Amino acid sequence: GRCAMASEVENIVEAFRSWDEAGSGVISRKELVGLIKSLAPGIGEDDIDQLFAAAAHDGLPTDDLRYADFVSWLWNPDAADADDAMRPQDSGIDEEARRRGLWQGELEAASRRAARTYPSERVRGYFEEVAARLRSQEYAEHVRRTFFDTVDADRDGRVGFGDAAALIGKSLQCAADLAGTGEPPTTEEVRAAFDAHDTRAMGRGLMGLEEFANLMRYLQVRIAEAALPLSRLFARD
Repeated sequence: GRCAMASEVENIVEAFRSWDEAGSGVISRKELVGLIKSLAPGIGEDDIDQLFAAAAHDGLPTDDLRYADFVSWLWNPDAADADDAMRPQDSGIDEEARRRGLWQGELEAASRRAARTYPSERVRGYFEEVAARLRSQEYAEHVRRTFFDTVDADRDGRVGFGDAAALIGKSLQCAADLAGTGEPPTTEEVRAAFDAHDTRAMGRGLMGLEEFANLMRYLQVRIAEAALPLSRLFARD
């Protein structure tokens, strides 16, 4: 099914993104099929045909695809809801909260949860390290170089949901894997994480670097909480 292939095909599209030196943001059907066959031999010819047929049915061009749109479509489990999933949602979070981002509140909540199981002093030290790293200029530069400049396919200084969905999904999946649940993130969870950091600065549905950096900080807190038991601070004596 489409969702079963989404993560694998998404990784292939991400690989193409790194090879897209011209930054066109477009991949041809021939190129994508070739990549799928070489990098994911477990996906058969019939699977590929069904994938493109479903994409065409949902209105995506299948000769030359804008890969950010294609990845967003892959993350949508219900074709009928595709338009809604791409549209900014009102999450009930006020503009100031969106501007600040959710990461600091999430970090405090994660610390409280961890203190129920682990020594509070060690928990505090762990999350203080996390907070210091996320506040640093080095981290902001890391986000810009490693993530923002990569997902900003058209180099206009703005990132939409279609550009960021795959990265959000991967981060939430990483947190789930570290936590041992392995539950894939839902489209709603991916969309909610984006919308919670979507301010009016660039217009609804678009993020500049500042909003995107806060989104990345939030996702890193989610991963840090899940990874806490693996930290040297919590190694068994």
